[in-house]
Amino acid sequence: MSKQQDTFSNTIEHFSAEEEEIRAAAGNIAIENLHQFLPAILIAERDPHKKLLSLHALKEVVTHCSHGQLERVVEQLWAPLFQYSEDAEDSTRNVAAACLGKLTTAHPTRYFPQLHSRIHDENPAARATVASAIRHTLAESSPSFGVPNVRRLALSALNSAARTKPHLIRDYLPTLLQSIYAEMKVNPDLIRTVQMGPWTHKVDDGLDARKTAWETLYALLDTCLAKLDLSIFLSHLLAAISDPSDEIKVIGHMLLARLSASPTTSIALAQPLDELTPSLELTMRRTAVTKDAVKQDIKRAAELRRSMMRAVVALSKINSAGSASKFDAFVEESRKNGQWGLEFRELLGH
Repeated sequence: MSKQQDTFSNTIEHFSAEEEEIRAAAGNIAIENLHQFLPAILIAERDPHKKLLSLHALKEVVTHCSHGQLERVVEQLWAPLFQYSEDAEDSTRNVAAACLGKLTTAHPTRYFPQLHSRIHDENPAARATVASAIRHTLAESSPSFGVPNVRRLALSALNSAARTKPHLIRDYLPTLLQSIYAEMKVNPDLIRTVQMGPWTHKVDDGLDARKTAWETLYALLDTCLAKLDLSIFLSHLLAAISDPSDEIKVIGHMLLARLSASPTTSIALAQPLDELTPSLELTMRRTAVTKDAVKQDIKRAAELRRSMMRAVVALSKINSAGSASKFDAFVEESRKNGQWGLEFRELLGH
């Protein structure tokens, strides 16, 4: 046996050590000699007696590799790691998922679509691995993962799982929701000013990711309601109906209407009505158009106003008389408004 083979055999045995320091040391040795160790680890993976040992070796390599090193080896590791997703042991699949999540951040635009497509895999174990891998990517803080479009891809995959395979993510929701809620905030660092002739225009590069986060939350209402902490959930609603984007305001209005229609959530929603009222009033005032407004602006304002009215009508049905005085006054003012009062009364039914 050659000296290199002896070194490899001695090193790979340490990947199963209980002590984190020993495993990390073995990982560092492998990383320093990646061009020799990685092929040997992948060969050892074919041996049923060394399969689990090889997986732990891969985990240490993936965990301690630099971003540049990961980019060079991701293609070699992607398929072998997915083979572990078919294992019956949860612990094995979880290790593979952590590795896949880390690898995805090395080339997100290429590997996120691949993760997304596997959500619908015929193998339930593979679907569970994908859900866990997505959870790991959302917790990742590498520079490439901070790119808004990359985070949107992660949230899109999560949104798809929430709508079509909710059982895959229910147990991970406490962690996932922290990431979703964090994405709902407007990030001033992602807003830039663009010059368009004599005018300036603000572009929000975080809008698409933020919108996907709100859409995911809406999907979770339908599929994972029992797993949501309603007090925390409701505390974020004000951000939606106050968002600078009309698209997100509309999603916020849909959330209000959806929550109002459920006996489970409507009781909790009735309490903060006065807190929500100023943002609803502001939206109503901003939908008023001037005589010189163009057709497109008139249409956009009408759609936003109707969206908001539907939410207010839904909320009015759960409000006990006198329990939310600001909201009651807003409803009465809307009924009497000369510009849109008729439309509001029609939605209200009286």
